[in-house]
Order: sequence, then C-alpha cells, then structure tokens
Amino acid sequence: MCMLCVIPPGVIPSREKLENSALNNPHGFGFAIIVPEEHRIIRERTMNADESVNRFLELRTYYPDGYAMWHARYATHGSQTVLNCHPFVVGNDDRTYLGHNGILDITIAPKDDRSDTRVFAEDLLPAIGGVSALDNDHVWRMLEDYTTGSKVCILTVDPTAKHQCYLLNEKAGKVDETGVWWSNDSCKLDYGYSTLGKGKSYSSWFSDKDYDFSYGKTDSPYEVERVDIYDCPSCSAIMDEEEIMNMDGRCIYCMYCFDCLSDEEACLCKRVQVTKQSNVGGWAGVEW
Repeated sequence: MCMLCVIPPGVIPSREKLENSALNNPHGFGFAIIVPEEHRIIRERTMNADESVNRFLELRTYYPDGYAMWHARYATHGSQTVLNCHPFVVGNDDRTYLGHNGILDITIAPKDDRSDTRVFAEDLLPAIGGVSALDNDHVWRMLEDYTTGSKVCILTVDPTAKHQCYLLNEKAGKVDETGVWWSNDSCKLDYGYSTLGKGKSYSSWFSDKDYDFSYGKTDSPYEVERVDIYDCPSCSAIMDEEEIMNMDGRCIYCMYCFDCLSDEEACLCKRVQVTKQSNVGGWAGVEW
C-alpha cells in the first residue's frame, strides 16, 4: 500500500497521522523538504519510524516555506533496506526527488534488488527527459495514464522546471483540513477492511471541504459532496462504493476482490470475470 504525504508551504502535518501511517506501512521511511531560499532539498531516509517522524517534524518546523513530502513504505518489490526507501533521487540529480504510492508496471531483472519506484526514478523518468518533461502536456497525460492506480510526487529545485512540486494522479488522494494531501486511508490507526460496505470513510476524519490544488492561483476551498471512499488493500487505489459495485465487488484497477479479500488470481468467488477498466480521464491541468 505505502503512504505518500505531500505538504504545501507553510503547513506542518499531523504527528498522529504520520505515526499511524508508519504503523500501517512499516518497511522504511523517508522525506524530502524544499528549502526555497537556499535552492536545495533536504532528503533523509531510515528504517526507524520514530526517527523519521521526529526528524521530519523537527526539520519541517525549521524549514516551513517550501513543499515537502513524507513516505512510509509497504514493500512489494525490492528488499526492505534503506536504499529502497522513498524518496528517490531522479537520475543522478540531487535537485529532484520522487516518492510513490502504488505499484508500477515495471519489469525488474532477477538480480536487480531495486524497487519498482526506484527503477522509475533512476532510469525511466530521466530517459524521457527528467523533471522538465513534466511541463509537456503530452508527457504529463502519458505518465498519468501509465501510473493509473498509483500516485507520484516529484519535488524539484531544478530551474528548468516550471514548478517545484508535481503530483501525478492527485485526484486519487485526499486533502485534509490543513491542506495536507494523503495518498490513502492508512493514516488512520484502524486502517483496513473486512467486507465491502464496512470500509472506512474519509468523512470520519476529513473535513467537509477539499482544497484547490492549483496553489498560487487561488486559496479558496470549494464545496465537495461527501462520499464513502475505499482504499484497495492490494494496489492502494481510491474509489467510491458505486465504482466497486459496478465492477461486481472488485477494485476497478487491479481486480482485487472485496468479497473474499483476495487478489484476482486467488479469488474464491464464483463469478463472471469482468474486464479491467482503465482511467481515461483527461489531464486535470494543474500541478502543485
């Protein structure tokens, strides 16, 4: 699953939500903080949850003016070592770092101990032009389609980029009342599901309002309809109950079955297989 937390300038996230995220995603931790006035990014990684949360909040209090991200890992690919903890440097350029929540469709060689995200950051994104390529509308749409079901944050102080923070598939996450974006519901201590219909709702701790992600253009919140949101335990995709019911009780992205709590291959339900849907929605046109 993993937890990717993205923090706008001037905001410090909840310690409780960070600690809950660490409990639910215990396989490594890391963060990146932009220091705008010094044109640099602080990046630290560790296997110790307390160290990561305490150090991040300490540094964030001292450096509150730039964007920041914090990540807790739930390992799916690669070994459980600090080298596979997010965020990763993009290419060999320490002006740009990347964090990810989800599973990427990347083939990893048998002897390659890297995670899928690490390969994406070190090899694939640099191959298509690096961070500055994200300002190309066609590349952005291509990457959002490629990472469907995942969420990716890129922080940069590279002067060739138009923005310092990019968030792929930001609509798949949720913003809390302080403006902090969370990739899924695992920042709740009692995260988890038993059966469809008993899932946790973001409304239990998120406010009635979301925020416009186009920071710098407007600071005004807008009203949104409150709905029950479900987080797939397999791929971490976020969807509402209607979407799941339309897929016969399955995740619309990876086909995880909410009835028998199994991946598609291990599903015990005797039902007609349905075809995976793809996210073909248009580009939102905004990056942080």
